[in-house]
Amino acid sequence: MKPYGVIVIGGGHAGCEAALASARMGVFTA
Repeated sequence: MKPYGVIVIGGGHAGCEAALASARMGVFTA
């Protein structure tokens, strides 16, 4: 199992933006 730095709860606009921002910073995102 991979360790994740960020887990985004919710798939609305804010959740998508949070996932995109953390992925751009190079953080493993779930």
